[in-house]
Order: sequence, then structure tokens, then C-alpha cells
Amino acid sequence: MGRDADVSGSPHQKEGDGVRGRVFLLIFIGIFGVSVIATYLYGVKVVNSVKEQAKTSDAALRTTGYAILVAVSEDGEFPRDTDRIRDITLPAALSGPLAVSEGGAWPVDLKAAMADLEPMSVPEALELVLISWGPEGDLPPVLSVGGRPSGLTDGGTTLDFINGWFRAVAARMTD
Repeated sequence: MGRDADVSGSPHQKEGDGVRGRVFLLIFIGIFGVSVIATYLYGVKVVNSVKEQAKTSDAALRTTGYAILVAVSEDGEFPRDTDRIRDITLPAALSGPLAVSEGGAWPVDLKAAMADLEPMSVPEALELVLISWGPEGDLPPVLSVGGRPSGLTDGGTTLDFINGWFRAVAARMTD
């Protein structure tokens, strides 16, 4: 081999191959970077949407739950269908036998029931909340939101929390 022989590259490498490789690498990194950023932004949008849906579901659950508590306090039994609560006016505080809650098992006023959320109209809330009613008025109803997201509270979900109100009221009614 003489002094003029090039020993630094492949015998088939042509001049400019390194530039094309670097351009390809930069384009690949750019596309990858854009896709990572787009995925992150989409994820943030989805999370915010789910949080907003959970907030709406929670307001509907709390409004419906408080309306049921008002009806129970007035009637002495659980409603058997939505007709009883659909046009109910939500008072600022419960009256009657549920006006006192041992250990805070259920809220005794609208502000506590809503937990910093704005109450909805009961008919609007009933469009989002599914209710399984007891046949005789002695069993508590069971609320759900039909697979929509619901928020978290201390010790569980809002859904569990609201249904817990009714279980506590049912226990008190049987005493």
C-alpha cells in the first residue's frame, strides 16, 4: 500500500455518504422529538378532559344524593323512583330526622354535600346519574354514573362516599 491509499473508510464508501447519514439521523431525531411532544400534549389534554368529566359526575352525584336525603328526611323512607326527587327544591340545610348526623355519616347541609362544587338542577343531575331503587322504600338506592369517571375522596371514590350516606341513613332508620 502506498502513501496515497485511503484506509479510513469502507472500500465502497463514496464521498457525501457521511452527510446523508447525518441528515437522516437529524430527521429521525426531529420526527421522534415531535412525536414525543405531541404524545405528551395529547396525554395532558386527555387527563384534563377526564378530570373535568369527573368533576361534572361528582356534582351530579352530590346533587342527586342530597336530593334523596331531603326526600328521606321529609318522608321517613327512601324514594322508590326519580319522580319523588325530580322537582325537589334543595334546601340549605336538612330538616326533620336527618338534620343531625352522628359522626358526619351524611351531610346535613347543601354546602357540605357539594364539597366546594356547584349544585346542578336535579333534573340535569338525573341525566348523568343512574339509580337502582329499592322496591319498598326501606332499602337505600344505589347510585352510579354509567362508567363515566368519578373523583376521589378521602377513603375512596365519590361514588362510594355518596352511597355510604344512604347506607348510614338506612342503618339509622332500622335502629
